[in-house]
Amino acid sequence: MTRKTAEVLSYLLSNPVVGGLGGLVVMLREEAFLDNPALNILTVLLFYSIVPFVSVYYLRLRGKSDVFMSEKSRRPKHFIPGLVGYAVSAIVFQGWGMKLMRTVSYSFLLTSLILLLLTFATKVSIHVAGLTATVILILYSYWPTGLILLPLIPVLAWARVSTGEHTCWQTVLGVFSGTVGSLLGIAFFPTWY
Repeated sequence: MTRKTAEVLSYLLSNPVVGGLGGLVVMLREEAFLDNPALNILTVLLFYSIVPFVSVYYLRLRGKSDVFMSEKSRRPKHFIPGLVGYAVSAIVFQGWGMKLMRTVSYSFLLTSLILLLLTFATKVSIHVAGLTATVILILYSYWPTGLILLPLIPVLAWARVSTGEHTCWQTVLGVFSGTVGSLLGIAFFPTWY
């Protein structure tokens, strides 16, 4: 039962789900959201839920990998679609005058770069990093209401350890990566710039 619960939590709080939903929650703070909500929703889902994980989806459909890319050695090249997608989305959102979403995109980009660099040395929980970055961005957008999401981070860390995918240290590195990436994104690409 415990392992099954951990697996369900791992799917529910996976990066495609968290990135997409978190992006939509943050986008609601953008004044420009109401200009074209359907296009804005599709854009967030495309750049935060589909593009970053397209190579993983492809391998999973072909039966050549699990959806969580458990093998560390196979991970580095799968960061490329995300890096490209987040960079393009930052440019798109900047062009649309959505500075908050631009900040989110750069935060995800920087988190992915940190994860890529760490991946060459060790296995890091990408799940926990993605959730942490998203929660911090929601906190930035919805302070103090966003605090209610903080308990999700240790819950997901527990789930990743319980499934046997990660050690406690690897989930701590995930929290570190998500925190640093999102804070750097907020610091270097603030909404007032």
